[in-house]
Amino acid sequence: MRQSEIAAALGSSQQAVSIAFQQLAGLVKDTGSGFVASDKPVLLQKWTADYTGPSGQAFGWYNLDPVVEQTERAAEIAALYEVEPLISGDVAADRLAPWKLPAAGKVYVKSPVDLASDGFMPAPLNEATLVTCIPQDPTIWKLLDIGHGSTGTRSPLADAAIVYWDVLHGKDVDSTEAASKLAQSITG
Repeated sequence: MRQSEIAAALGSSQQAVSIAFQQLAGLVKDTGSGFVASDKPVLLQKWTADYTGPSGQAFGWYNLDPVVEQTERAAEIAALYEVEPLISGDVAADRLAPWKLPAAGKVYVKSPVDLASDGFMPAPLNEATLVTCIPQDPTIWKLLDIGHGSTGTRSPLADAAIVYWDVLHGKDVDSTEAASKLAQSITG
């Protein structure tokens, strides 16, 4: 993509994109028709080191159904409320690069969704089988506008880099290895 296209998609200025490319010297290349990543693994590592995460307000939920089913159902319910749900974490990682058995679900939403009337019980985050989160990072949805999200017949996924960040920062014993498998899929 060209700098102007990236700036428009992210709601930023072309100058800010230009500065970012200067800071990424050697990791992105101008092909004349747009910029491409020239060293994806290093670029992902740099982004991971610099990105502070989506942050935001998280709400924990507990349900006895399998994690994938409850995450998909929560995303469907959130879609009915028109809060633009995006599945992330273990469930999205399993769809992008199957390796890890999902231990918990994560759904980004633009505003709170009450799942209590749909078989979910509010739960502390450390006991939750599902977390809905209103992220502080507004670019999570903008990434979909530039073609990096997953849609189709299933609920949409967050951008693969966001999913990677969530899995990498997970607390399961296999989160780091699962993130490594996902990184291979992203950069391969």
